[in-house]
Parts: sequence; structure tokens; C-alpha cells
Amino acid sequence: AIVDSSPYPTSNLNPNLESLTTLATRYDCPIFHSLTELLESPIGKSMDGALVCTPHATHYAIGVELIQEAKRRYGEDEKNYKPLSVLMEKPMTTDVDEAIQLHNLLMERQNADKQTKDEGETTNNDQRIGG
Repeated sequence: AIVDSSPYPTSNLNPNLESLTTLATRYDCPIFHSLTELLESPIGKSMDGALVCTPHATHYAIGVELIQEAKRRYGEDEKNYKPLSVLMEKPMTTDVDEAIQLHNLLMERQNADKQTKDEGETTNNDQRIGG
């Protein structure tokens, strides 16, 4: 899937970017105008990973939304949830505090899993947020 709020993306580095329609046809994939729109769609509900290749200043907001989606899925059905892995290009964020906040969001899930294990319940052995 392609997610972009503009049907005609622009770039200072490449003034000849192709339209989303052209890209969607070439790669045989749907277009969404927001991450929320994608995540609420049947494709978004079934996807198991996201590659974040956007301007660096947008990484934090996108990362938060993807992490919250992964946590929501886990909270709905802990034993049968659909993992959501996130691969974010470098830099993770353009602000150290935002990077720390993303890390803390990820650690909340890991700490919840550890606490459940300590209480003697069965949990998913994979400690990654989407894993």
C-alpha cells in the first residue's frame, strides 16, 4: 500500500516524482491518504509490517500511531493477535526526547509481558512490540 496525503508528491531533491496513481498501477497496490485510513481498512487490519520511508520529521508521529496499533491488536486478543513490525529508516526521529518516548512506548509492552510471566501466566515469548 502507498500512504500519502497528496496525489502528486513533491520533493526538493527530485522534481520529477510520479503521481500516486502511476505508482499504484506500477506496483499493483492501493493508495491511502492517511495512515489512519490504511490501519482502519481490511488491508491495514491484516498487514504484519510497515516500512516508514518518510521525511525524518514525520517519523515520530507515524511511529506512535503504528506502536499504538500494535498495542491495540495485542490488547484485543493477546493469544491470537496479528503482530505489526515496524522498520523505520534512520534517523528514528529528529528529536532525542521523541526517540526516548518511542522507546518507552515499546518498553511498556515488554514490561507488561514480563510482569505477566512473573505472575506465572503464559505469554507470547517474543518480546518485540509486534512480535
